[in-house]
Amino acid sequence: MIDIKDAIEQSKDKQDISDGGSQCFDFGDVVLVKYTLSLKYVKDNCRARDCEELVMEGINQKIQQGLNSPKHISIMRTIEKDKDVCYVLQEKCKGKNCTFMSEYGAPYDRVISDLNRIYNIPFEHYKKLITDGCMLYEMGYEAKNKNLFYDEETGFWFIDFLGYDIENAFDENNPIKLFETLKFVIPKPMQIASTLKYDEKLSPDQKRKKDMLEYSIEAKTILAIKSVIPTFEKYEKFYLFAKDAGVKKYLMEQGVVQKDLFKLEEADYPVYDELYEIVLNQIIDKIINKGEEFWSIEVNDIRNDSNLFCLMEMWKYHKDNSINESDYQDEYDYEAALKSKFIEIMLRKIVKKLEELDKNENSTKFISDFYAKYEIQIKK
Repeated sequence: MIDIKDAIEQSKDKQDISDGGSQCFDFGDVVLVKYTLSLKYVKDNCRARDCEELVMEGINQKIQQGLNSPKHISIMRTIEKDKDVCYVLQEKCKGKNCTFMSEYGAPYDRVISDLNRIYNIPFEHYKKLITDGCMLYEMGYEAKNKNLFYDEETGFWFIDFLGYDIENAFDENNPIKLFETLKFVIPKPMQIASTLKYDEKLSPDQKRKKDMLEYSIEAKTILAIKSVIPTFEKYEKFYLFAKDAGVKKYLMEQGVVQKDLFKLEEADYPVYDELYEIVLNQIIDKIINKGEEFWSIEVNDIRNDSNLFCLMEMWKYHKDNSINESDYQDEYDYEAALKSKFIEIMLRKIVKKLEELDKNENSTKFISDFYAKYEIQIKK
């Protein structure tokens, strides 16, 4: 096997095989990846691929535990002209890069062929995708097609990690980590299929065929999640609530889920309250310890943090919601009123909790801003 010094020297005469990201040079069973950063941006804790040594440690440990990812063999740092450079020699990834397995604006037949291919991927590969994705939670993995490969024998493979937060491993009993992993870390099998142009016109039969294949892939993915993460079933409605109505109907009809995905039932309220409390405490921490301002919490954080669990979408069906659609002339005004009320109620609960805690400058200012906005005299 070539060593990293020889690979660096020989790479000067080799063609870059990357898809437009960091340069990559093929040496048969290994590749050399070249990460660069302009020297003007280099500081004590900021270098080209500054966490790469930690990444190498973490990813090689996970490979020993069964993760599908190329082993990192060696690292070398150097300066080249006005660039800080980090070279990484690693095993060549198995399979085919998923960027080249899909196409935007593909003809209908290509899309159907892709969907069939993805649906026919062995269920064990679906499960391995979920298992490995959970292992990558603390590795700074971005679930993009360019960072994903598929090998017909061994399944999905992962490359390109931005960090290794040793103290922040995946925990299926932590709803934040569970939802973040499922939504943002684990790639979706569906994402490697070709897609039609947004304005492509299909016949009813063509659309039905495409929809059924997509629903089947979604169902297979959910079954894989259920088989790998036992705690998922408790939260599945909150994960699936924002899905397309056709998908939800299909999952219910096929018995993939036993719950009604279109409404809140009495058994759902304890879970709703648990997730609501998590969001509430998360925001309170941002106020007290990080000095997050009232306007930012009101405009951004409540919406963004709640949407991780689909709480704002579910509020429409909550038994405590008094906003009636019949009182509004159009759907936009109705949805805006729902969101506004959800935010106001959460703000009131945040302020109530802040008033019960020991106050600091940040919480005092937040409480003051809340009362000023909602025209309530500050309590003495």
